[in-house]
Amino acid sequence: MKKILAFILITFLVISGAKGQDLEAFFKEADAFFAKQVNGSKIQYAAIKAAPKKLTDLTDFIASADVSAYSEGQLKAFYINSYNLLVIKTVVDHYPITQPLEVSGFFDAVKQVVAGKKMTLNTLEQKELLQKYKDPRLHFVLVCAAVSCPPIANFAYMPDQLEAQLETRTKAAINDGVFIKIDDFAGTVAISKIFDWYRADFKPSIKEFINKYSTSPLPSDVKLTYYPYNWTLNDAIVSEKGTIGDDIVEEKAGFEPIIAAATMPKNTFELNTFHSLYTSNYGDKDYGIRGSYFSSLFLFSYGISGRFDIGWDFILKSYRANDLFSSSPFRALDFRKGVDSVTTPGGTSMQAVSDYGLTHLGPRVRFSPFKKIGLSFEQAFYFPIGGLPVENTVDPALYWVTQFYYDKQFNSKFGLFIALTFWQPIVPGQEFNFQVPYLKGFFSWYATKRFTLYATTTTFTEWGGGAKFLITPQLEVQALYTYYVPVPGLADIYTGIGAKNVMTFNIGIRYRTAIRVK
Repeated sequence: MKKILAFILITFLVISGAKGQDLEAFFKEADAFFAKQVNGSKIQYAAIKAAPKKLTDLTDFIASADVSAYSEGQLKAFYINSYNLLVIKTVVDHYPITQPLEVSGFFDAVKQVVAGKKMTLNTLEQKELLQKYKDPRLHFVLVCAAVSCPPIANFAYMPDQLEAQLETRTKAAINDGVFIKIDDFAGTVAISKIFDWYRADFKPSIKEFINKYSTSPLPSDVKLTYYPYNWTLNDAIVSEKGTIGDDIVEEKAGFEPIIAAATMPKNTFELNTFHSLYTSNYGDKDYGIRGSYFSSLFLFSYGISGRFDIGWDFILKSYRANDLFSSSPFRALDFRKGVDSVTTPGGTSMQAVSDYGLTHLGPRVRFSPFKKIGLSFEQAFYFPIGGLPVENTVDPALYWVTQFYYDKQFNSKFGLFIALTFWQPIVPGQEFNFQVPYLKGFFSWYATKRFTLYATTTTFTEWGGGAKFLITPQLEVQALYTYYVPVPGLADIYTGIGAKNVMTFNIGIRYRTAIRVK
């Protein structure tokens, strides 16, 4: 009898050990699978479809697993990985598709086999995970194959690391600017529909749950809204090639046009450079002249509160004046100091003058008094710099700059930006002369979330067109060309008496952080 009992005990231990080894191998193989097939939180479905053996081996184990001896940690990790793997399997079984909802009953009718039982993905999620563990962090590790799902991890969930992994993935999702969209200017926070569908899971409240994991807790009076759920497939091929359309790819990447009038979110910064070449002629081609003036504005801004920014700016200038009528305006970009003798086609000798230098620096502040009205006020003081380079005399004036901005977004495709600017020079020892302010208007068409075309005018004398492009969600480049129309009564004020062929060439680069600086 003792021998029989010993035999049964040894057999049980061998079988249990084998099951433990099989489960350990499952986690190890699942980890290798996710590491290989997850690319930047997207899944390489085409590659899996072409070579499905690894996935098949994993789902075969899921189907035949005996979970009766699993510990609670093992079981929870097993079901999490099983859900994500079976979602991938269902996509691959019907691939190519553009979204999981193309498959009839993807979540609530298509049956999977899990631990010897047939069940839908919804049953696996609800019965075996959400209802059993009552852990809201599960919502940030279970991935439904759609773009608006929390990003899938490139690793498997392990029993001995599960608590730390759940915490890490939840915190990553809550602080992802694409998953939770914070608009400090409008005073709104747009969150995933997951919070709406499963609101009872987030206790004591959705806002308190978010604040538990957010590096920048939400104010108590902030308005929560839900953005539309994007069911586009989280396919790595779509991400790389944009085969479903640029707008969808841009939405997944978090592209949003940068609104110039808006103050910045709290604890973010912006680096902005704008380079402008202004040129004009006087007289005719035989005896006339050209003057060309280049200026570069370098601006650093920091968001203090969401409605108040501070900044520090530098100005670099270069010019070439009294040059030949037909000379290139781009000679102002030679960045040289000196006097050259030139002779017009009509035989007149002249002295062309060039100079350049880092001319000004100074502080700047911007304030937006209203949450829901796109109005902001900016004040800057630019102090002249001498001796950079030595004997630089490009511009000795102190500038007091006051600007009012207004932004109106009509819809997702069209917007209006208006700027009223008082750029007042003050030269020590000279009589104060009030500088006439100028009014700029920009009408923008957001062709896509990355590409914007716009038309502009300054006090109805300067007209032009430009384009902006987001290289990344934070990095924007733009180009602008303008031409001054000789409007009677206005042209002499803004371009000077007798000026003709007045135009500007402009380029700009702007980098704005999307992630809050801690």
